[in-house]
Amino acid sequence: MGKGGVVLGIIALIIGGGGLGLAAINWLELGSLEIPEVPTSPEKDFWYSYKESIYTPPDLVYVTVPNLYVIVDLSNISTLHLLFTTSSRILPNPVSFADMIFYFWIDGTRLLNPFTRAGPYEGTATYQYIPVTLQFVLEMSTGTHNISISVFSETVGNLIRDSVLTVNKVNF
Repeated sequence: MGKGGVVLGIIALIIGGGGLGLAAINWLELGSLEIPEVPTSPEKDFWYSYKESIYTPPDLVYVTVPNLYVIVDLSNISTLHLLFTTSSRILPNPVSFADMIFYFWIDGTRLLNPFTRAGPYEGTATYQYIPVTLQFVLEMSTGTHNISISVFSETVGNLIRDSVLTVNKVNF
């Protein structure tokens, strides 16, 4: 082997040794890194409640729809989209109001807005089935919140069925 071959061999050994040295340093650094723990239960961003059965609220009283609520636990301030849908049957009252009014009920307080009405203001039909939708976007504070629906029925015998309440975190 000539002088050129020896020089090339020495250069190859230096480069190879340097590569092994860098690999060893990298391996030692990675060994000291702490791998973050994966959370076992990620925070939820969707909640819902469904009530198939019929509910006939008393007349002229604000009440919450029983067994239709969601409990939302927030670890930081969040924007939420609330959506309520139901099917209502409205009985007429030819001499007075006959409708039902729906509100969101949050942590024991009825929100005055938004609200929605179902049914005739004054009606003469035997009954009417009316789909109801109420939705709202609001910012909620950190903590646990109870969200449900409040209803006010103007007439005895009005009812709702197939009610759904959903809550979604809104990501901007």
